[in-house]
Amino acid sequence: MTWKTNIQLSDVDPSERIEATCKTCGYSWYELPQTHLEKRRNKYLFLDEFETSLQCRQWGCRGSIRIALTNEAETEGFQGGLT
Repeated sequence: MTWKTNIQLSDVDPSERIEATCKTCGYSWYELPQTHLEKRRNKYLFLDEFETSLQCRQWGCRGSIRIALTNEAETEGFQGGLT
């Protein structure tokens, strides 16, 4: 059980980009949830089911892919220390 089994595609912000990477050739691209949510059958898919429904876009590959949610929030380094 992974985090992908707990989140539905409809829970993801429609404008958030989902990074897709081919496990076979390493080709990487971004998917927008809003383009997939227009299809009624995709509305209630969990992310693991969505991941298995996609195939690599690279010409002639058709390998399975791995998805990851992107996070564009500002991050900061650890600023603590010994006092």
